[in-house]
Amino acid sequence: MMGPDSNQLYQEIFEQAPDGMVTLDTSGVILLLNRRMLELTGYSDGGELRGRNIIQVLGGTDHARFMEFLNQVLSTGLGGVGQFGVQRKDGTVFIGEFSLCRGSRGAGSPGLVVVGLRDVSERARSEKALISALLMLNRLNSVNRHDIMNHLTVLLGYLELSHDLVTDATLKEFISKEEGAAEAIRRQVAFTKDYQDVGINVPMWVDLPVLLQETASVIDHPGVKVQVGISPGLKIFADPLIRKTISNIIENAVLHGKTATSITINSREQPDGLVIIFSDNGAGVPAGDKERIFARGVGIKRGYGLYLAREILAITGMKISETGEAENGARFEITVPRGGYRVG
Repeated sequence: MMGPDSNQLYQEIFEQAPDGMVTLDTSGVILLLNRRMLELTGYSDGGELRGRNIIQVLGGTDHARFMEFLNQVLSTGLGGVGQFGVQRKDGTVFIGEFSLCRGSRGAGSPGLVVVGLRDVSERARSEKALISALLMLNRLNSVNRHDIMNHLTVLLGYLELSHDLVTDATLKEFISKEEGAAEAIRRQVAFTKDYQDVGINVPMWVDLPVLLQETASVIDHPGVKVQVGISPGLKIFADPLIRKTISNIIENAVLHGKTATSITINSREQPDGLVIIFSDNGAGVPAGDKERIFARGVGIKRGYGLYLAREILAITGMKISETGEAENGARFEITVPRGGYRVG
C-alpha cells in the first residue's frame, strides 16, 4: 500500500527528471509537463502549453507521423521510442527523442500517455555524419573493387592462355599455382561487396515468418523441402541484411547437407531470449568443426556465408551456433536477446 507521501514523491520525481516529461490524454492534449520540458521547448510557463495538442510543438512535417506513433502505443499497449522534430517557442527546431508509454487514470477513464523527451540533435548530427562517411567509403570500395576485378579477369585470362601454350611440366605447375592464387584474390575481393554493407543501414523490426518464406522461395534448393513452423506476427529487431543471413544458412544446409531432403525452421522462447532453430536431416557437422565453420574462408564455394551471417546478427546482439549431432543433421540456433523480438 502506498505511503502517505507517495503522490508528493512521484510529483517530485516527475518535476526533477533530467528529461522533459509530459502526460497526454488519448487525443494528444498536454495535461501536465515538468520544468525540463519548458526548458527544452523555450516556454517560461506551463500554462502556455497545457491544454494544447502536443503536435503544436512538433515540426510541421512530423504531425501525422507522431499521431500515428501515439495511436500505435494506445492500440497495442506497448511503449515505443521515436525521433521527431521539435519546434521551440522562438521557432528554432531540434531533434527530439520521444519515449511513449500508456498509463491509466483509473477504472472507467479513457487513460493517458506518459511522454519522455530529450534533445538528441548532436547525436543525430553525428550519426548522419558517420553514415555519410560510410557511404563515401562504400563508393570508394565499389570503384576500387570494380577496377581490381577487371585487372584480375585479364590476369586470369592470360594465365589460362599461358597454361595452354606452355609444354614444360614445371612451368605448367607454376602457372596452375598462380591461377589458384589469383582465384583466391578474386574470391576475397568479391566478399568485400557483401561485407561493405554490414551495419550501414539502421536496424528495423522485420516480420520473421514472412521473411523466412520469402527468402526460402528464391533459393534454388531442388529436392530439399523448407518448412517454416513459426507463428505469424513474430517480429525481430535486425539489420536489413538479415535476409542475407537467412539465405546463407539455408544455402549452407543445401550445399553441405549432402543427403538432406528437408529443412525445418522453428522457434522457442527460453530465459535468455528467443531461439530460432534451423534443422535439416542431412550429414550434420563433425564435432570438431562446429566453431570452425563460422571462420572466414571456410567451406564450399567462397566460404564466407556463415562468417558473414554471424557478423550481421551481432549488430543487434544476436548469436548463432551449430548444435546438431554429426550424422544426424545440422542444427543452427540463432539466439535473439530479450527486447529484440515481439509479437504483433
